[in-house]
Amino acid sequence: MIPLRSHYQRRSTLTGIAVGGIALLLSACGTGPIPGQAGPQPAATSSGGGCTAANAQTSVTIDAGNNLKFSPATACLKTGGTVTWKNTGNILHTTTDTPSLAASAADSVLPKGATPWDHQLPAGGSFSLKLTVPGTYRYFCKPHETLGMVASITVVS
Repeated sequence: MIPLRSHYQRRSTLTGIAVGGIALLLSACGTGPIPGQAGPQPAATSSGGGCTAANAQTSVTIDAGNNLKFSPATACLKTGGTVTWKNTGNILHTTTDTPSLAASAADSVLPKGATPWDHQLPAGGSFSLKLTVPGTYRYFCKPHETLGMVASITVVS
């Protein structure tokens, strides 16, 4: 004879299934990191001494992945150099430096005379931009700005 499960055991099983289903839906919606999916981390592009003409690069690649960070978080670029953002994850990101779109004014800073941008980075996508105005650019990911997905590029002559 097969023993009957108690009401408590059935309710506990159903609660576990419901909680598991909700957790799966939340992890798939792109509002948070997906465990174990951090992706490769590019090397930092500037030394601890700050960004100078001597250590500035002519091009830099910045990773936007499932860990909800731009990596590297700071970059040092020569005037006229090219920055390329690559989405190595499987959730949508943006690279945005348009002050009117920022949740916090501190997350979007442009040097005087620089052109704002807002570009989507779908999973596996990339976007390149030539920066011709020296100064500090502080940019963010629109869907993940409030989660700390903010970074900066310093452009020097």
